[in-house]
Amino acid sequence: TGPYQEEPSEDHREADIVWIFDMIGRLGVHPHNMSSCSVTAAGDLLLVNTSNGVDETHENLPAPDAPSFIALNKHTGKLIWADASPGRNLLHGQWCSASYGVFDGVPQAIFPAGDGWIYSFRAAPGADGKPELLWKFDCNPKTARWDGGGMGDRNNIIATPVLHDGLVYIATGQDPEHGEGPATLWCIDPTKRGDVSEELVFDREGNPVPPRRVQACDPDAGETVRANPNSAAVWKYTGVDADGDGELAFEEAMHRTLSMPAIRDGLLVIPDLAGLIHCLDVKTGKPHWTHDTLAAIWGSPLIADGKVYVGDEDGIVTVFRLAREKEVLAENDMSDSIYSAPVAVGDILYIATRRYLIAIGQSGEAE
Repeated sequence: TGPYQEEPSEDHREADIVWIFDMIGRLGVHPHNMSSCSVTAAGDLLLVNTSNGVDETHENLPAPDAPSFIALNKHTGKLIWADASPGRNLLHGQWCSASYGVFDGVPQAIFPAGDGWIYSFRAAPGADGKPELLWKFDCNPKTARWDGGGMGDRNNIIATPVLHDGLVYIATGQDPEHGEGPATLWCIDPTKRGDVSEELVFDREGNPVPPRRVQACDPDAGETVRANPNSAAVWKYTGVDADGDGELAFEEAMHRTLSMPAIRDGLLVIPDLAGLIHCLDVKTGKPHWTHDTLAAIWGSPLIADGKVYVGDEDGIVTVFRLAREKEVLAENDMSDSIYSAPVAVGDILYIATRRYLIAIGQSGEAE
């Protein structure tokens, strides 16, 4: 499926390439920084985010009409469908992995996009190489503004959507080099159809305003924001005004995140890049507690054995009891920065630091 050719090896110890798909050569995509999504398998389909984005100026879009999302046949590498929905509204890059789930009998390929929207397509072959769009959701406030380098409050999405008990959970963020900033964690009902954003934008004559790259709503032009009667938003979390002063202080706010939430026993735990860990009720979004690690967090949390494990950039793995009241059980120093999620296999806990892979178990279990 591409220009690369290699003769099969006669050495039985060597693997042979089954197929290769050249996204740049065949589709004209322009990845920003890198292509780094995980490939998501959905039956015979492979769901891929192409990482199409801006060039080194961070303003010019070299390939706005190139696909952002594709589905390939996993056996042959044949392109089944491609979609370029973000188009000229791409903010920066696209590194998110897709999720796959079946809701009310409908298989859905759910892609977070570089325009700050999340898109769902029927996870099946489409017509004329195009997928069937089921729903789309704007994860930013309509008055939020994109400003290069993270200076604005409009975000794209870095994390992968988490599917749990018939709902979709996704949080907004930016390139970690852009620093801290406000963000939103959303709970979305995937059974609705069409534009299911929380809000819609209308001009002064009452006509719908299509999405824009920099700012969806321009109040100076007489545009207004209205609640969407078709909204699929179940709840959203931007923080909690714990002291009741009408503002969200640093320790009360949800900040940009690279992390996926972890969910168990009715609780949702998600860290943000600023180092706060938030524990919420998974059904209502009501916050139970927050904790400040005082260090940036890139990785997602792990829930195992009734505990929550979160690693941070200072190399500390903080361990909490999975409960509605905060209880810190331990703060373990791994002696090097942690940018990934801890992983538990059996009775062994694996933690990858910047230099080492560490296996932790009871005495005599780890080798």
